[in-house]
Amino acid sequence: MARSIPGRFGEPGTYVVVRHGRRTFAARVPLYEAFHVHVDAEGVLRTDHEIRLGRLRAVALHYRLDRRG
Repeated sequence: MARSIPGRFGEPGTYVVVRHGRRTFAARVPLYEAFHVHVDAEGVLRTDHEIRLGRLRAVALHYRLDRRG
């Protein structure tokens, strides 16, 4: 499982940037992602992807990855 980690301003992460006139404001958003990539019992590659905003779950996605050819 891969997870994004919390951090301070200036470290890697998600930021919101707002320009107002000649001024620019930036803030680090507490957006965290987790990926769990696995092969299911049928041999299909799957990914569970969760996005959280702070402590709240914003999105939960479940992917099935197929080879198309």
